[in-house]
Amino acid sequence: MFPNRKGVSSGSEAKHDPMLTYVIRRLLLLPLTLLGIVLINFAIINLAPGDPVTQTEVTDQGSATRREDSSVAFGSDERYLQMREHFGLTLPILINTWPWTSEQRVLDDIWSLVYRKSDPEASEEISVRSYESLRIRTGDRARFVMPQLLAIVQDEYEDIAIRAMASRFFARGGTRQAALGPGISAEEKKDNRTIAIDNTLLRTLVISPTDPVDVVEAKAQEITTWYALKWEAMDFQPTWPQRLKMLFFETRLCRYLSRILTLDFGTLRNDDTKTVISEVTKRFKYSLTLAVLPMCITFVLCQVFGFWMAYKQNRLPDISLNVLFLVLYAIPIFVVAPFLIEEIGLNGRFPFTDTPIPYSGFTSKESIYESMTSSQRLFDVLQHIFLPLIAITYGSLAAQSRLSRTAVLEVLRQDYVRTARAKGVPPFTVLYRHVGRNAAITIVTSIAGSLGVVLGGSLIVETLFEINGFGKFFYDAVINWDYNVIMFSALAGSLLTLVGYLLADLAYTVLDPRVTLD
Repeated sequence: MFPNRKGVSSGSEAKHDPMLTYVIRRLLLLPLTLLGIVLINFAIINLAPGDPVTQTEVTDQGSATRREDSSVAFGSDERYLQMREHFGLTLPILINTWPWTSEQRVLDDIWSLVYRKSDPEASEEISVRSYESLRIRTGDRARFVMPQLLAIVQDEYEDIAIRAMASRFFARGGTRQAALGPGISAEEKKDNRTIAIDNTLLRTLVISPTDPVDVVEAKAQEITTWYALKWEAMDFQPTWPQRLKMLFFETRLCRYLSRILTLDFGTLRNDDTKTVISEVTKRFKYSLTLAVLPMCITFVLCQVFGFWMAYKQNRLPDISLNVLFLVLYAIPIFVVAPFLIEEIGLNGRFPFTDTPIPYSGFTSKESIYESMTSSQRLFDVLQHIFLPLIAITYGSLAAQSRLSRTAVLEVLRQDYVRTARAKGVPPFTVLYRHVGRNAAITIVTSIAGSLGVVLGGSLIVETLFEINGFGKFFYDAVINWDYNVIMFSALAGSLLTLVGYLLADLAYTVLDPRVTLD
């Protein structure tokens, strides 16, 4: 028997690493945080008026208006239906209760659409907005109420106008959309041909209010026959377990989450052959350069200016730099960028050289750029981003320098700095070792959240300097109601911001040994 010795850990005890534990804990919380961000952004975007197929028009007076095609809910506009199906806009946003819709509710809605009244006792017609909303909602719901629509079509005692309207929505509910996008398989192409035949047949079976009675009954019989062949394969009469599944999984949110879990962020609104990821990848080097490089330059220079202003507090250098940075911060970027182009870029030269200053593009023309060596390409890029970097950096440098000055002044008043000075520590050592590291914490906190702007870009700078970056790309997505691009922007920007804050927390432990991650 050997006595246990205190202070000696056994080999089975795992070593505790606070930093590793903290990183793991933050990484585990990251998906939950992103899920919350996705839910909020998804709800806001989907509850906003309009959708990706809403058209924008400019009136003679120059104002912008948005409209939708008059046939959108009935299915006569195939392009519209393809777009709505492609973006999942025909489904409810969060919960799908449509399979529980009663036949009387469906009949009441169709009656309102035919006679443009809320009920038979109403003296006034329903508003155009309410009519359009009801028509679109009824069309989107059609796939889940096919038995109810069929019962109305079959009712020979019902008004022909009502039966005709029900047949149109029945055709809408039975219409399937073909597989779209690049890389369609042979099986999908075969299904597309079958879908085209079925869709064409359904359109021929739509009842017209002017059809004779015998034609109406013949079409109703053919609709019944088609339904008998398709109802089981297309789940037109779901069981209770199937309805419960539809309640949560047949929604816009579930469809979107199932896609992003497989890193499928969809295609562009105006071009199904281009994916969001591929278009973002093309622009990544531009916006990454115009985001990270100014961030690093700002961090270094703001520390220099902040230290100098704090060291010369209330003296001429401090006052003059404070005034200069205050003026720079107040000047908007849409004033500075054109000024740089007109006064410096046009006919301007780099100091002490005959090299003209480029004011458009990220590089020279492709034919010239491809023939350059690696060092020449680097120098070419630096020349082209010279003016954009100034336009992006000056505002943040002005703000961060003033913030750095305040942080340095606060640290200079600490007791340990006075003690170091009293011991005769050289001024540079005091500033570097005792003041610099502690003052940098404030700047790190401020800059950490800026990592998310890598995917935000600078719309004004990229537009004026003709750089094909994220700023213009995401701005166009908002204008065009490109949900896939907008949601990717929100998700990726949030992810980068969270990663930035995580890196900032780790940097705290390096800058200040007193900070622990326990």
